[in-house]
Amino acid sequence: MPANWDSIALEIYWGRLRAIVDESGAALVRTAFSPIVREGKDFAIMILDPHGRAIAQTTQSVPAFIGTMPRTVAHFLARYPIDTWHPGDVVATNDPWYGAGHLPDLNLCIPVFFDKKLVAFIGVIAHLTDIGGRGFGADAGELFEEGLQLPACRLQRDGVPNTEILDILSANSRVPAQVIGDIEAMISVGEGAGARLVDLMTEAGLRDLAGLTHEIHARSETAMRSAIRRVPPGVYTDEVPIDGLDEPLVMKVQMTVTGDEIRVSFDGSSPQVRGGINSTMGFTYSYAVHALKSVLDPTVPNNDGATRPFVIEAPEGSIFNCTRPAAVAARSQVGHFICCAIHGAFAKVLPDRIIADSSGPRPIITFTGQHDDGRHFVNTILLHGGMGATPTADGVACIAFPTNTAAIPVEIIEATTPLQVVEKQFLPQSGGTGKFRGGLGQRIVLKVLGKHPMRMLMIGSRHRFGPRGFFGGSPGAKLRASINGEPLVNTNGVTVLHQGDIVVLEAPGGGGFGDASQRPAHLTELDRRNGIGIQPEETTA
Repeated sequence: MPANWDSIALEIYWGRLRAIVDESGAALVRTAFSPIVREGKDFAIMILDPHGRAIAQTTQSVPAFIGTMPRTVAHFLARYPIDTWHPGDVVATNDPWYGAGHLPDLNLCIPVFFDKKLVAFIGVIAHLTDIGGRGFGADAGELFEEGLQLPACRLQRDGVPNTEILDILSANSRVPAQVIGDIEAMISVGEGAGARLVDLMTEAGLRDLAGLTHEIHARSETAMRSAIRRVPPGVYTDEVPIDGLDEPLVMKVQMTVTGDEIRVSFDGSSPQVRGGINSTMGFTYSYAVHALKSVLDPTVPNNDGATRPFVIEAPEGSIFNCTRPAAVAARSQVGHFICCAIHGAFAKVLPDRIIADSSGPRPIITFTGQHDDGRHFVNTILLHGGMGATPTADGVACIAFPTNTAAIPVEIIEATTPLQVVEKQFLPQSGGTGKFRGGLGQRIVLKVLGKHPMRMLMIGSRHRFGPRGFFGGSPGAKLRASINGEPLVNTNGVTVLHQGDIVVLEAPGGGGFGDASQRPAHLTELDRRNGIGIQPEETTA
């Protein structure tokens, strides 16, 4: 093992680590059973050290998962000390407070042994299609209604699957073949990643990963602290209105920059609510760190070293640090606003590094029911909207930011659900105006084909407050939904649909940036030719 890692050697081995997780991610996409993993890319694969500290993760990684997996592995190690792990073990949980924030996300941890020594863990997280309960919605009053809870347990021991736990998971799902198929795929790619890591160590002559990990963490920490020192010390604040359920909520953020550290507090934010939009502390931490890093230095690798300069705090019992047994299935409808608030706080000091508010949290629509032949289906559609404009460019249209899941293709929707996609297009006039325009939202029209009634579980914010524009830019368009021409008032509820019903969903556009009177003429003309136009006055007030 090199005593001193020069930059070339470090870059080579860092590239090899990234290749291991990215190849494993590609394998999971090919072998997963569910559209939400296979098409939506709602997963992450990570390499962590024996203490649960993050080293590397898939390029296609959901930000929440990157931040929560170290917390999950620490929980596993508290339950199962390091000397009790064996080759072939798989430990699992979907506990929202130790995992990724809600029950559908299953967290797996697989030990990697080299020369009979535990040298690393492979973490795999994926969103399971159905975990029972009411389904993937926001209408539950407490966690117990949201599905099966799986405390930390050995899903596999010495290479032998725990079939009793798999049977319990299967019995609690409306689509057990998809759920068990995804779990088996997760285990397979995790074990494959571990094998590739052992190959790398053998080839490089490494007895363990301690030296390499230390160097990666140290350089990432140094780079991030250097980025923080370029920010003037001070306290920067922002306040963001959140749609909430029955009543609007408020998010308050205070960001304190001191030397080469940043402390973020959500003190003063609304208390947790009876409904599924509460965020656990792990989910809150993940998106706060994601927002900080994206502004300060997005080029720094995501690992334990890059996050050491950050301290994230939220009052216990608030919407950003809810306590058991709060409902949390739709935690993105609060947690995704964190990026807006942190960008808003940075606007006071780094106006050239931030973006206007994006449409996220993106609307999520889950359809459940039976095909005409009696088979059950559960299918989730991720309706991406517009990204906020930047100081130098228009916002990106139809993107999931601040998360990075992919859209479910029309062909997959129609093949797996008795729905016809009548229309799916960019939504003209949905981006906020400004020197640079917010990204466009989208419009999708669905027709129910099946003879059996189906349930539509909708999770959607931005129907009260559109994404904010910055520095004179106007807000993006709000979320709109209708059924058979009648506006859907409750965008966080359950609706029963029947054959022939028409559902229209319009995702918000991003906020604009800067004074619209300064918009370059060639961009205005390009919008006119493309039929984009500008946002109607009534949605910019």
